Amino acid sequence: MVPTDFVLWRSTTLRRNPRVSWQARQAVGLWLADAEPGVRSDALQIVAELVANVLQHVPGGPGRDWVGVRLGFGGGFVRVEVIDPGVPDPGPCFVPRQVGALAEAGRGLGIVASLSAGRGTRLVAGGRRVVWADVAAG
Repeated sequence: MVPTDFVLWRSTTLRRNPRVSWQARQAVGLWLADAEPGVRSDALQIVAELVANVLQHVPGGPGRDWVGVRLGFGGGFVRVEVIDPGVPDPGPCFVPRQVGALAEAGRGLGIVASLSAGRGTRLVAGGRRVVWADVAAG
């Protein structure tokens, strides 16, 4: 379900490739060109982390070589959504891991949680997963 309190949505679908996190950041950066610097910075970091999770945890293959990115503008916040083709075990989850100070991986959802006012995940048609995070604005 897409929240109805957003006045405007921007979206794109990108092909999975080694530059897709950069491409997602470019799209969000353009959509937020006039936003407050802190909002823009947080949204850019969030989309990069969420797209990186898709590349690491969601299998690719025929019909699965894409990542969707959406940005919604609501009253007092911006919602960043990353949509993926889903996984064989489609239970929705958003659980940041506790990692050690020297760990080189596993920080992504923790970063998203620390930068967002709210976050979560939902499953949509066809087993696709939407992971979202709200960035407080103004």
